[in-house]
Amino acid sequence: MRAAFDEGLPLIILQENGFTNLAKPGGKRMEACQRGQLLLLAPWEHHNERLTIRRDQCLSLNEMAKMICEM
Repeated sequence: MRAAFDEGLPLIILQENGFTNLAKPGGKRMEACQRGQLLLLAPWEHHNERLTIRRDQCLSLNEMAKMICEM
């Protein structure tokens, strides 16, 4: 992912933990979002607990990524 990012290739990052109301990426991620190079998505609500991602969540995220790529 880092190599693709450094090359300026478009990336979509799907993450398990959602965003707070005032969340925003910082630094290079913010610049990449402004250029349209980076899209950050979280299909579930934010939580403060440190949880280990479950297999079913990983499979769901993979399916979402597949659907996005096929659009």
